[in-house]
Amino acid sequence: MKRQTKSAGKLVVLENNDSISAEAEEIQKRIRDRAYELSLMRGHSGREIDDWLSAESEIISVPPAELVEKDGTFQVQLAIAGINADDVHVMATSDQILIKCELSHHHDSGSGIVHVCDFKSATVFRTIHFPEPINVGTMNVEFQDGILRITAGKENVQWESPPKKQPGRKSTPQKSPRSTRGAA
Repeated sequence: MKRQTKSAGKLVVLENNDSISAEAEEIQKRIRDRAYELSLMRGHSGREIDDWLSAESEIISVPPAELVEKDGTFQVQLAIAGINADDVHVMATSDQILIKCELSHHHDSGSGIVHVCDFKSATVFRTIHFPEPINVGTMNVEFQDGILRITAGKENVQWESPPKKQPGRKSTPQKSPRSTRGAA
C-alpha cells in the first residue's frame, strides 16, 4: 500500500531575509531571557554558557537536516516527527529557508505513572542556507512519515523542454535508464 504524501503547512516566499532575521532574533531573545532567569535562580555567576545551553534546549528543538544537490535542484530533508503537517511554516528567500512549528507534548491525567519521558514541548526552528540561489517559484514542501521534504530548483538552471517532433519522422520510444539503486 502506497503511503500518502501530504503537502505541508504554509510556504511564504519573501523578497529579502528581513522576516527570517526577525524570527531568528525573536527566538534568540526568548533564549537570552530564559538564560538570564536561570542565572538568577542559581544565584552566582560563572555558568553563563550552561545557562544559555539549558535555555536553548528548553525553548527550541533543532531537527536533524540534510541538504543534497541533484540534477539542478536542492533537496532538503528534516526529521520532525510528532507534528501536524498543517502547522509547519516555511519561509523562503532565494538563498535560505526557515522551518518553524510548535511541538507540544503533555500527559493526560489518565495516562498512568510516567517513569521516563524524553518528549518535550518546544519550537521546532531551523534555518538552512543554500550554496547557490534557488528559484522560489519551484519550491515544493511535503511531509510524510515524520520527514519534511523541501525541493527547489536552482535559480539559473535552464530546464529542458521535451524535444519537439519533426514532421515526417517517427518518434521511437526511449528506454528508461537502469536503476543503480543498491549498487555501491
